[in-house]
Amino acid sequence: MIELFSLEFWIAVLFIINFILVIFLFLFVKKINRLNLGEPDQKLFDDGNKELKQVSGSASDIMELLEPLVKESRKAAISFDEQIKEKKRLLKELNDALDSRVISINLLLSRADALQKKLEERKIQFNLNSSSNSVLDQQNQIIEMYNQNFDIDSIAQRLAIPKGEVQLVIDLKKKFVAMEKDGR
Repeated sequence: MIELFSLEFWIAVLFIINFILVIFLFLFVKKINRLNLGEPDQKLFDDGNKELKQVSGSASDIMELLEPLVKESRKAAISFDEQIKEKKRLLKELNDALDSRVISINLLLSRADALQKKLEERKIQFNLNSSSNSVLDQQNQIIEMYNQNFDIDSIAQRLAIPKGEVQLVIDLKKKFVAMEKDGR
């Protein structure tokens, strides 16, 4: 659909206006020729000779006035055409640049997905190998921090584990210590 203020629209409007002016000019000249040639009476011809010269002079004056307008409209149409071609070229360049960036982004995303999958696989392998050691290490860290007078909230926050788990480890340690004292 043609936009109201697009360059193509204005070129079409100029073409139509030029076409109408040319048709009007031809009709005007044809009408003048009919008036001049259509009078067979000699008296009218003699009297009309002066009028004919005036009319042909007027017609040539009108043609001289219209000629620069037609030339200017042609120049404007050529200028609009060049501008449209330039804009199409710029749009093509922008689309090509955008397409290449989209391709680059897609490649980067696919690489990132592949790296993320590898990282998750390594994380799973590491967790399987060190899960038993990490639980003991974590429990030892909880006890160590508790002995250094850290409160349960601080321990849970620093080790990124739930407070209930920290509380459970501390309570169990207290019970084991109490059992050792009673057993002696």
